[in-house]
Amino acid sequence: MAQNTRESSIFAPMTGKIVDLSEVPDDTFSKKMMGDGVAIIPKDGMLYSPISGIVSMVAATKHAIGFQTNTGLNILVHVGLEAHEVTDKTTIVHVKQGQKVQAGDLVAEYDLGAFEEKAINTITPVILINEEEEDTEIKANVGDVEAGAGEIFKVVEIIKETASADGEQGKPADNDKANAEPAAAVAKDGNEATAGRSTIDDLKNESLEFFSDSTNWIKLGAMFVGLVVVLVIIFVAIGVFLNLGGEG
Repeated sequence: MAQNTRESSIFAPMTGKIVDLSEVPDDTFSKKMMGDGVAIIPKDGMLYSPISGIVSMVAATKHAIGFQTNTGLNILVHVGLEAHEVTDKTTIVHVKQGQKVQAGDLVAEYDLGAFEEKAINTITPVILINEEEEDTEIKANVGDVEAGAGEIFKVVEIIKETASADGEQGKPADNDKANAEPAAAVAKDGNEATAGRSTIDDLKNESLEFFSDSTNWIKLGAMFVGLVVVLVIIFVAIGVFLNLGGEG
């Protein structure tokens, strides 16, 4: 089985300084738990699309926006660290999930002054979300960069080719993915919805949005405490019942 490579450029979503992910003071990003990439220390709050493709996810609190390239790569831009409350109240988002974008299109406007007032770190990780089925490599750049123009990293994919029955090389296994834009379908409410993404991609985006929202952690904690209280009441009731039965 032969192998070819395909390179995709990911452009700067913000103007600023490119740094290594290891400089992000959050293990989720510095240890590449979600994927590889770089981080940007932004000079301003203007966020542009780093790719040509679609907007795959917009977090409810607007602190994270996901993108999918025309070849199926999933890129996440996470603006600041623990910035949910500030971004939710001060961010202007110009796109919606499923919308087509070109690299360099204005996506959102963040108020970095509000970040500073709350002493929130503005460092912005830009990562390629882990895809277990993909064999990819990141070639990252460092230094100053202009939004929408400078390349922050290149994704190198290994494209496997299958051999035909007569011994000739076949087309790349993911040829359809390489040459076709993500399919789109019109939902019942009239909005465009992406039909080309897999269920796994949807679950990843939904999970990312859910766990990135700090209020969801509070809700989960409250549910856990409530469950514990209910179990304690049940065990106490059973104990009282058994004691009464033994006395009788």
